[in-house]
Amino acid sequence: VDEVKKMLDNKEAVKLVDTMPASAYKNGFIPTAANFAFEAKYAGDWEKDSLSGSQAKFKELLGNDLNAKIVFYCGFNLCARSDNGALWAKKLGYTNVYRMPGGINAWKDAGFDIAK
Repeated sequence: VDEVKKMLDNKEAVKLVDTMPASAYKNGFIPTAANFAFEAKYAGDWEKDSLSGSQAKFKELLGNDLNAKIVFYCGFNLCARSDNGALWAKKLGYTNVYRMPGGINAWKDAGFDIAK
């Protein structure tokens, strides 16, 4: 959480992806984060794993630079939605992919601002 906050404060080129369902995202997200929801349990089948649409839509969100820094997060430490998103990004060829353990709850617990 502190590392992601430092990236944002330093205005690093980083794409944040909130992997929670849209209803949870609307209740609060890390500023600049985009939403692309995934199931909590990885099935290895895009149609079962994605809650937000096609792989093309996911790639459009992530961008064309396969080396861009991308950080996935979800709701809390044991939430596997961010793992699912990160796994799919890696499968699609993205190389600089991270997961933020603790998710939005750890972000809020650290006293950092959220957007709505």
